[in-house]
Amino acid sequence: MRRITIGLGGVSTTARLLEEAAPTTAQRLWDRLPFEDRFTHSIWSGLMVHSNDHPKLDLDVSRYPVIENPVGWIAQGDLVVFPQNGALSLAYGPTTFKWLGSEWIVTKVAELEGDITAFAEAAYKMMFEGARTITITRGGAPLPRPEVSLAGRGKLVEIEFDGGTWVAELYEDEAPEYCQAIWDALPLQGQTTITHSSGETLHCWVQVPEPKSIAKVSPKIIPVEYRGTKVGVTSVAYDPRQLRGQQPGDLVWGSTWNGIRIVYGQGRFGTTGKLGHIVKGDLNAFAEKARGVLWDGSKVIRMRRHPG
Repeated sequence: MRRITIGLGGVSTTARLLEEAAPTTAQRLWDRLPFEDRFTHSIWSGLMVHSNDHPKLDLDVSRYPVIENPVGWIAQGDLVVFPQNGALSLAYGPTTFKWLGSEWIVTKVAELEGDITAFAEAAYKMMFEGARTITITRGGAPLPRPEVSLAGRGKLVEIEFDGGTWVAELYEDEAPEYCQAIWDALPLQGQTTITHSSGETLHCWVQVPEPKSIAKVSPKIIPVEYRGTKVGVTSVAYDPRQLRGQQPGDLVWGSTWNGIRIVYGQGRFGTTGKLGHIVKGDLNAFAEKARGVLWDGSKVIRMRRHPG
């Protein structure tokens, strides 16, 4: 497994090349390292910075958008390539790749490892400070994922699915009415199917009573500081909990259709509120089992209160 080191100012982080999912793109990028360019902040794609003098990857785009490891919804920490011109873009928050307002499919070629907070903060400052030099070099020490501790978290739900068990944290502070409704209804058990219009998202067919009080879904307001002074607030900023957008591992309320949706890959369900996120358990293993539902048919998901 090959890794690359990405440097921005005094911040350095390691990314894992996705050689199995995008072998040609990963090899072309590797062959052109070290790479250095003045990156600028996105003006179309949200929380993302991108190259300007792109590496010449010479990728075949004759079958676009059928490309290696295609992604439309990009998670924070993803390094993606726009195959038409080799542009490198690094997302520090959930986003999509856009140009002139239109969304484009891109190749996900690498993932940042470890805690990306310092890198994300440096990337966000580029909105105020302008272009910054980013270097990408071969090699780098593997960075461990942040330690997963269940202590001090809110309500925890065990999810049993196809022989595996995962633990999700309910976001009580963001969706208290919905979370309480689910908590009161546990334990739950229901058939789980694909969704017909939401991509890689499971529909767990369980009956959860509608909350008496339905909260409006509103963006989280985050204060913005520059050089130690508060300059305003925003609803779009780096968030370790990835509350903006929907990402693999998210639990989403089923709205008037009831039930619970679980995002496991390139999926997004409506505009309803995010209930929580899987915080313990291998998300790749969950996704592998979830993709089996498309071929094998529905499987049972069981949910119960976590004993901790």
